[in-house]
Amino acid sequence: MNSRELIRHPGKELAYRSTSAFGSVSNHAVTLPAGSQLLPAVSTLMDNSGCESGILVLDGAQLGPFNYVMPDHSNDGIHAAWYSNTQTCNAAKVRNATAIIGKRDGKWWLHCHALWEIENTTENITENAAGMGHLLPDEVTISNDVNVTLYAFNGGSFDVQHDPETAFPLFHVLGGTDTGNAFIAKIYPHEDIVTIIEQLILKSGYNGAALFGIGSLIGTRFESSEPMLCPISEVLIGSGAVWCDKTLTLPMHCVDVNGQLFYGNVLKGSAPVTVTFELMVVEQKSS
Repeated sequence: MNSRELIRHPGKELAYRSTSAFGSVSNHAVTLPAGSQLLPAVSTLMDNSGCESGILVLDGAQLGPFNYVMPDHSNDGIHAAWYSNTQTCNAAKVRNATAIIGKRDGKWWLHCHALWEIENTTENITENAAGMGHLLPDEVTISNDVNVTLYAFNGGSFDVQHDPETAFPLFHVLGGTDTGNAFIAKIYPHEDIVTIIEQLILKSGYNGAALFGIGSLIGTRFESSEPMLCPISEVLIGSGAVWCDKTLTLPMHCVDVNGQLFYGNVLKGSAPVTVTFELMVVEQKSS
């Protein structure tokens, strides 16, 4: 069964299956203060940065309490997938998280997927339980001061617009320059994530690059770990995703509708996009 039989979106497919914009990026060490809410704190950072969009890498942040949702089946007869009921976690430490930052109705907004650890102590035994989901950005508390990395992007932007193919409000890519040391992209449903990223980077001419992004996949297979078979998921590009010598290394964290976690380097031809995938690729030049 192919991906279009597994996932049927309500709208007509567009002829183009990705949009992208070149621009300039600079990375900054920034601090999210203890007690702040994620969205207002990020909005302040973006106002101070003067950039049009960005990526925030939240690895190591202490959160709590925070609300999130999981991937889930849709029961509305319209959407091909949906979200779970809102879930709450009292406290956790982020292992990996990426926030895509853009605008919604003219105000800062972010789309964030995170993998976290919860420390459980029972009868003198301490275990770390992992969880993953889609953070609700205006319902997330930063519990401790944390230094994180902002990749500030100018030349193009992410902007939330209604997507007629999927019937979701999604980040779309606007603007762009002819060249730049980075590009942002939106990838549409059913495109194999490895294939389309390779095509985009080859078009850019970058010899080396680092990658950041989040989205959803209709299952995926990995180089050396168990496959994710569920066609509805939330995913996050892991640390160490690189393009080097025309070879893409794409580690991916995934969670399915049952809360099962998967991780590994994605195999080409095995991971079509479910709803959307948002991406930033930053050129890395050899020293």
